[in-house]
Amino acid sequence: MTVFLSHAPADRETALALEKILERRGQFVELDDGETAMRPIQAQDVVVALISKDFVFSPWRLRHEQRALDAWADGKLVLVKLDHHFAPVGLRDLPAIDASFEAQREFTWMKVADTVREKLKAPAREQADEASLPRARQTPPTAQAPRARKRKRGGGWLDALWALVLLAPGIAASWVVASIWLVNRIGPTPGTLDDLRRGVDQFGMRYGAPAGITEWVFAAAIALTLVVFTSLVARLIGGALPKQAPTKPEAAGSAPAPGAPAPLGGAVATGAVFVSYARANQGVVVPVIEAAQRGGRKFWLDQQGISSGDGWAGEIVRAIKGATGVCVMCSKAAFESDHVKREVYLADRYRKKLVPVYVEQAEAPEDFEYFFAGVQILKLFETPEAERPQALVRALGVAS
Repeated sequence: MTVFLSHAPADRETALALEKILERRGQFVELDDGETAMRPIQAQDVVVALISKDFVFSPWRLRHEQRALDAWADGKLVLVKLDHHFAPVGLRDLPAIDASFEAQREFTWMKVADTVREKLKAPAREQADEASLPRARQTPPTAQAPRARKRKRGGGWLDALWALVLLAPGIAASWVVASIWLVNRIGPTPGTLDDLRRGVDQFGMRYGAPAGITEWVFAAAIALTLVVFTSLVARLIGGALPKQAPTKPEAAGSAPAPGAPAPLGGAVATGAVFVSYARANQGVVVPVIEAAQRGGRKFWLDQQGISSGDGWAGEIVRAIKGATGVCVMCSKAAFESDHVKREVYLADRYRKKLVPVYVEQAEAPEDFEYFFAGVQILKLFETPEAERPQALVRALGVAS
């Protein structure tokens, strides 16, 4: 289990301060400034994203976004806002810890550490299904960093050094006590417990310790060694055992009426096309989808309004996993929508066919361009209104 601190290079000192707090809590921490490629995020890892003006304008922003959304999909993302600048699209409406007041950051880091501990204990979202799915591309080509020397972090060595420092006195004390006990056992009259205690005390007095103190120092050192050793063994066993995701009950609700879009909260229609769109375009999108449904195609779209919390994530993840493809209704509003950004990311993560359908003239930002690379688009706004459902069905042929 690793805690990745995702930060802009300009925020390195802030990241180092938070790293110290997390390491004192026993976490293994890796600093990720985006310049050096890190290993892929795993389900048991946590990503702490330090959002700031420098983060948004960092040359490695796309790489940071990919890793943050990867952690969000598993329920392992912690957002921390260092200033009042807006987060990148896809992260803006997610819960965040406010660390903009520098004078109180020492207390804020404690809150971050508590949140990280809760995230580490929680099972990854959809972990059972995730094992059978391929991982998404980790780094967009537009965010590729130059080949750099791999940096070694000192967190693991620091943990090992502290463990050695705590274990060494107890091991030494145990060796001295065992030696004195063995010497006492040799001879026709084996020594008693009192003889052992006197031998330990004489050993300490030989090196300047006051009389009667050495045996208590030895007892405390040995007890500390047992506690540290037990803790290390428990952590090793806990990290080796697989965590089983809780079984999710089937979503309640009656089956949707024939020809009607599947509502949020109902059963996810098998073989349906997931429709990703901005709420501002609902008046254009819904009539076309309903007309295409009457022609026999299945669609899944939300018409009730959803939040960005865990319930939303679970519904959307299940819907996209069960979809045959994802139809992205592109517009200026869609390219500014956090929901659409995350849905496009999830489609790529789960290797679903993407069908970009433009409902108005709009230019895709570079992060959307990455996902749309090599994919045929449909300019629905240039199609006569009466022909739009048929044009959409033809374009969706690649998603069937």
